[in-house]
Order: sequence, then C-alpha cells, then structure tokens
Amino acid sequence: MNRSRAYIIIGMLAFLLLFTACGQRQAAKRLVKDFVEAQAVDPQQIDITSFSDLDSTKVISDSLIQAMRTAAKRDTLFKSDGMTFAERQGSTLLFIRMRYGNDSLGLSRTFYFNPDLAGIVAFK
Repeated sequence: MNRSRAYIIIGMLAFLLLFTACGQRQAAKRLVKDFVEAQAVDPQQIDITSFSDLDSTKVISDSLIQAMRTAAKRDTLFKSDGMTFAERQGSTLLFIRMRYGNDSLGLSRTFYFNPDLAGIVAFK
C-alpha cells in the first residue's frame, strides 16, 4: 500500500511541474505577442508561425544585454523610439524563440525574460 501512495504522490508532483511549465510558456508567448503588437512597425507583417520551448540560461552577461538592446533599436521590424525593457533580476534568464514568416527562410527572434516573466529584458 505504501508503494502505491508513493506512485500517486510522484505522479501528482510530475503533473504539477508539467502544468507550471506549460503555464510559464503560455505567459512568455503572451508577452512576446503583446510586445510585437505594441513595438512592431507593422504588426500585421509579422506572421508568427511557432514558438520554441521556454528554457533558461545563465550565460547572458549585462554587457550582452546592452548590446542586444542597442541592436534592437536598429532592428527594422520594430520601432526605434519608445522601446522599453524590464530590468534584469538575478543571474538566470528565461528565453523563447519566436519563428515568423515563411518557415523555410528561418526568420526568428529570441526573447529573454526574468524568471518571474514580468517583462522582456532583451531580444535578438
């Protein structure tokens, strides 16, 4: 009987972990879609086809974030003025890749978030 309880508890924990991960991915996708809608020069021209899984990284330095933000202001898909980003919090960032347009062209942008998904820190 103890063994079956252990399996039930492990199953419930696995379900909760999966449910949380799916919820975070959906929140990240919503943030990206809202950002594109608000900051794109012509949001109708960006036909989002898919998103990658949400993942994490610790290798993005503050200087790399600054470089991505500077490059973002030169990105012709987005408005150069009025673009704001969330401040980095901690060493870990989450990221998701948005694919758009014709998949055979390999068009994509990668967006970086703080672990609380409160806003976009940078994109490339």
